[in-house]
Parts: sequence; structure tokens; C-alpha cells
Amino acid sequence: MKALMIPILVCFLPFYIMAQKNVIPASRIPALNLSLPDGAKQDKRFLITLAAATLLESEVQDPKINLTDVEVYFLPPASQSGFNGDVLLNNLEKSGFQILPTKDEKMAWLMKGATTFLIYFSMDKSETSFYLAKSNMPPKAQNQGTTAPTPAPNSQAGAMTVPAHIPPLPPGRSATTPSSVPTQPQSSAPIQTAPTEKPSPTVQKPSSPPPTFSGYQFSTSNFDDGWIASIQPDGVVVQKGETKVYLFFVLPYQSENFSGTGVMDRDYYWDNHITPLFKTSSKSYQDGGEFISSLQPKYVEGWGQDPQTGQRRFIGMFLTVSPNAAMLTVASSSDEANFRQTFPKAADRWDSDLLRMSSYNKFAVGPNDLNGTWQSGGSQMTQWYNTVTGAYAGATFAASSATFSFSGNTYSSIHNGATGAVGAMNTFQQEYKGNATVTNWSIIMTNRYQGKTQQFDAHFQAVRGGRLLYLNDRSGGEYTLVKIK
Repeated sequence: MKALMIPILVCFLPFYIMAQKNVIPASRIPALNLSLPDGAKQDKRFLITLAAATLLESEVQDPKINLTDVEVYFLPPASQSGFNGDVLLNNLEKSGFQILPTKDEKMAWLMKGATTFLIYFSMDKSETSFYLAKSNMPPKAQNQGTTAPTPAPNSQAGAMTVPAHIPPLPPGRSATTPSSVPTQPQSSAPIQTAPTEKPSPTVQKPSSPPPTFSGYQFSTSNFDDGWIASIQPDGVVVQKGETKVYLFFVLPYQSENFSGTGVMDRDYYWDNHITPLFKTSSKSYQDGGEFISSLQPKYVEGWGQDPQTGQRRFIGMFLTVSPNAAMLTVASSSDEANFRQTFPKAADRWDSDLLRMSSYNKFAVGPNDLNGTWQSGGSQMTQWYNTVTGAYAGATFAASSATFSFSGNTYSSIHNGATGAVGAMNTFQQEYKGNATVTNWSIIMTNRYQGKTQQFDAHFQAVRGGRLLYLNDRSGGEYTLVKIK
């Protein structure tokens, strides 16, 4: 009798993470003239780089400082490689860098002539993380110091000490405060409810878009259900009548801060991010009697103030966590009754009304917004086992990537992929070139498969410092692309 084979899905990487290709061996960091131990790797994946950039920016308090060229490296653990904090600092000093400490002993500023970097160095049992970013100027408050960070008691020799918690959300990085989201009349507006389906937007061109996102035509969307989305320096604000929802950009998440420490992540983010911003005066939960902390929803609510007007508001926060990243969705209403009616399932662990609001992070595409190169990629592996013997029977793997380049009214795209059993992969590549016609919510491309013209649904999603481009070819093909040049 033939043994049945069943697949077990073991790994699925997000659409914009390039497996293998964007994690490469690294022997040195050219920008620092720093040699790395054997086994070190540089991680160029977008989400990882974005999380590192967010963590580094949390150290910056001067709005004039700009961090660019973020690089992420992962090293073998210090116990294996011998590369600890002392080795790092000695090598940097030999390369001519002045090392300026910060309040966070995992971070330090490096200065050499007119060049300044901010670095993050964390030694864990399984690996060592090393992030760096180039700064356009040195930090004013610390530009006279030259002393290297001092290890805390009981820490490993030369290690930059693990802080008790990550810093709170930094202030807006723009020198110009953007205008507030338009407020609709309250007298005759009925109480609204959270959306059950993805909204369909119309377009509103802002008179002066926030400078953080200059270079894109649209920073505001009017949706046909009455919600208005507007990009702000630290996230997207969605408003309908007197109700506002804040979709904060990704924040750093360090799991070691909440493992065995007695601190719950939902409390940390409420206390360090929501309380300072909304000046909350109360704090409560909707756990439904659940006493096991790991099964409680990552939801907190209470009374606070509107950050812009100072009016008393009822606030609800839902925290979503992915590797090294935290996403906060916060709703604000004039009173608790309106909040409950608008978001009746706000605290639902599996189907929160607040999480649905992320669909409003959706902005139109202008005709000149696409110029450049955009890329996406992903992979999936399936392992096979014999249902009779339980023996391992091999693995199959599928990976794909897409690169779209736009220039004026023309485009080119390259689609690569590999499928099959590990060790015997079949690969493919397709390339198209033609004309592209851009409207607010679609892109028409000529000379696609078999020479046909194809229409893509298109929109932008705002992220910290830029946009992601979403394309749907209406035939099952979806792409979420990040601009690489």
C-alpha cells in the first residue's frame, strides 16, 4: 500500500523579505573599516532594516539630525567568536573613531573628522546584533565627550549593558508641524461603526503635504464611508466626525524586556508611548475573565486628552507584535459610549475592530511617484513526512521575486522564481518592457504576458520615511514593493 505523504508548512517569509539573497556573509564593515569574525552576516531585508532604523532613531532627540544608510549585521555569539564589546571599542579606536556614549549603553556615537555614525551593539546568547546608521551631524549634547561606554556591574566583559526597557517614542522628526486632520461637523453626524470590509477611497490633494513625505503627490485619502486618512510624521491618522484612529508606524520590540521580567508588553507600550502622548488619567483592561497573561488580548483602555486640542477623550490601544517590531493602533472618542458603539470588538483578541482600521493606510499614486526601481520577494518551504513510518521524506521549496522599474511613461519588470525539491530546483525568469499609464488607483502596462495589456490595481501604504507600493494584477498576482533606488 502506498504511503500517503502530507505537507507541513514550516516557514513563510513576508512578501518583501528576500530569503537567502538579502542575507549575505560579511567579513568587514567598509564604512567603519571594521573586520568581523567568521560567520558574520549582513541582513539587507527591508523589515529588518526598518526595525533597526526605528530603534536607532529612538536615540535621536535633535530634529535636525538625519539618519541614513542603515546597515544590519548579525555575528556569532561572543562566547564562540570572542568578538565582545571590548574588542569592538578597541578596533574602532584603532580606526580613528572617537566614541561618544549615550544614555542607552547599547548605543554610541562614532566621530571621525566630518563623519558621524550611530551604532547599536547587543550581545545575546545565540548571536550578537550590530546596527549602524550614518548621521548628517554629531549630537550637540554629547559632542565634547570622548569616553567609551562603561560596562554595568554583573554584565559580560566589554558588553554594552541591556537597558531595562526601550526608549519611548521620539518626537516628530519634521521641523514643520503638519496641519491637523480636518474635523467634520458633529451636530448631525450619526455614530459610526468600524468597517467590516475594505473601504474604497476617493482622492483629496492636500494643499501642503507633511514635509516628511515630500516627493509623493497624495498624503490624504477621503474614503466613501466618511473616514479621512492623513499621513503624519509618526503614523497615519484616520478620522470620521469626532472619532480619530492613530495607526502608528512600526516601533522596536525587544522580547527580552517581557520574558521573565514581570512586565507585560501591552502595559509597557501604553505607559511609555500612549500615556505621554495622550496624558492618560486611567488604565483598564477588557480581558473577559482570562487570568493567563499569554491568552489575554494586547488591549488597554482609559481616559486621556486629545494631543492637539487637549479635549477629554476615551482611548483604546491594541498592540500587534511581529519579530522585532510592534504596531500600535489607538482609537480616540469623545466618550466611552461612542467608543463602544463604534468599536464593539475593540478588545477581541482574534478579530479586533481596531486592527481592521489598518486598511485605511491607503493612498493614491501620482503620475510622477513611481520613477525608480521597486522590488518584492518571498519564499516558502514544505517538509514531507511518511504517514506510516514518520520518516522524513525531503522538502520542496518555492521562492519568487519581482522588480519593477518606472521611468516617465515606460516600465520594465523582471520576475524570477525557483521551485522544486531542495537540491534539484527549477528556475525561471520573465522580463517585460512597455508603456505604463498611471491613474490614481491603477497602472496600465502594455506588452505583458503574450504581448497583452494588463491593468493593475495600485496604491501606496505609508511607512516611516517612505511608502510601500501595492500592485494587484487582478489575476491572482499581488506585489508589495519597496523602493530600492
